[in-house]
Amino acid sequence: MERRRRTDRGWTCWLAMRAGELWDFVDKRDIDKHVVSMAVFAGTVTVMRWAMAFATEALAAGTETFEAAAVIAAVLAPYMAMQAAALKWYFETRSA
Repeated sequence: MERRRRTDRGWTCWLAMRAGELWDFVDKRDIDKHVVSMAVFAGTVTVMRWAMAFATEALAAGTETFEAAAVIAAVLAPYMAMQAAALKWYFETRSA
């Protein structure tokens, strides 16, 4: 039995109820977790493409191999830490 207050009328109430129903649909199917996982993967692909393009250009320009590797590591290390945290969260929520 659904209970409503006298003030629960109008389009704002309707919109809030529909938004709640949409979120329940998303939450029951773990859609939010899958979207986060896909976004992290897409970011990984983007960052790795950048790293490969940077390495190619840097080495063609005569940059030392160690310097190019240091720049790539400085960019990739924080992203990989974020990726590890996101994947840990994803698999913990899947097993719960």
